[in-house]
Amino acid sequence: MPGGWPKSRDVRQLTESRARFEFDIPVAELPGVSSELSAAAPLHVRLDFGREQGMGVVQVAVRGSLGATCQRCMRPLALQLDTDSRVALVTSEAEAAALPEAWETFLAADGVLDFPALIAEEVLLALPIVPLHDAGACSAAPPPPPGGNAQEPAATTRPFADLKALLEGGAPGGRDGNGQS
Repeated sequence: MPGGWPKSRDVRQLTESRARFEFDIPVAELPGVSSELSAAAPLHVRLDFGREQGMGVVQVAVRGSLGATCQRCMRPLALQLDTDSRVALVTSEAEAAALPEAWETFLAADGVLDFPALIAEEVLLALPIVPLHDAGACSAAPPPPPGGNAQEPAATTRPFADLKALLEGGAPGGRDGNGQS
């Protein structure tokens, strides 16, 4: 097992034996999770397999902290993960469609469960669509640029200031097409 966690296993064997795994996994090992999310420590994962209503299921718990960027103030933001979900393990989309709508499903193609992909899906479902600090916890103003002086106002450029004159057939700044005023 690389890094102490399993990569993939047979779903039927896991669910029939009621297997249980507990391990830590680095965020970088989770497929599809943005590299913009950072973690000082690996995420702690617990997987409890079993059967429910004739279906293979797994209870997935993920705990840890991820670093993101607040999309309001563009400053660092710590996101606490504390998920606990029951997931039905299906081998086809048709099998997933036959389950009650309230059931969360995960596709284990060919009856083989990809552990990092399952964990990545749970992490992605737990993340906010837009990461933001709590209301009032951040300033709406973005941080000053590196090396810049926050006290000096930046010069304003207006690239389309003379667009109206150009569209009306005149030249910018009141000049005609020949450079004459």
